[in-house]
Amino acid sequence: MYRNIKIEYDGMVATITIDRPNRMNALDSETRRVIISALDEIENNADIRVVIITGSGKVFSAGADLSDTRGEISEDLLRSDLEDSFHIIAKKIRNSRKIFISAVDGIAAGAGISIAFLCDLVFASPRTRFVLAFQGVGLAPDTGLSYILTKLAGARFSRHLIVGGEFSAEYAHEAGILELASDPLSQARDMARSIASGPFKAYSTAKAFITYSLFGDFEEFLRLESRDQSKLALSHDFVEGVAAFREKRKPRFTGN
Repeated sequence: MYRNIKIEYDGMVATITIDRPNRMNALDSETRRVIISALDEIENNADIRVVIITGSGKVFSAGADLSDTRGEISEDLLRSDLEDSFHIIAKKIRNSRKIFISAVDGIAAGAGISIAFLCDLVFASPRTRFVLAFQGVGLAPDTGLSYILTKLAGARFSRHLIVGGEFSAEYAHEAGILELASDPLSQARDMARSIASGPFKAYSTAKAFITYSLFGDFEEFLRLESRDQSKLALSHDFVEGVAAFREKRKPRFTGN
């Protein structure tokens, strides 16, 4: 039994549900820890071929939980959060020979967007919004998001990655990086069963080819991201952004 997530097994399909609806399924340190444990459990289960990741309620995940750390967020803490949890989750999804499917309904923000698009297949409802709010606290996108969206869609999402904002599921569908679904979880389950009962070794090998082609230098990028993102913890704008978030006011950025 895991806190903050649920795991369901249905034949050769496992479903991980991020389950913190009172916090918009935000990824605090405990939730990240149990997701890593769940991914390890599933990876070690030879009977499981397909993994679905979804969120409880009408939210996929709001990303990192800034309320998780009440004190000062230091360079070392930011780096360790990335390297010891967010990046581990990212690599476990991409490096697995199992097929991952995300079912997204409602808001996906921050690292939640990364987790959704790290999956091999993405189903999202038309009401889904992908929100990049890193810049609102003086950070750049992390959990590999700049790498992921650029690899999948070229420069199409550059504006969102640089200045933040949001994009719709329809916009992402037009970019060719997700499938629209009126009921994402139901469609993900149908696809998962089809994959699990098909020529799975061929599917898994195709995933490995895609990972090599699109994500061959992913770990190198994550090292760069960890180094440079953690340095932003020393900036005035990051300190101001976090303070403004906690005090529920508009930040006063200086560009420093």
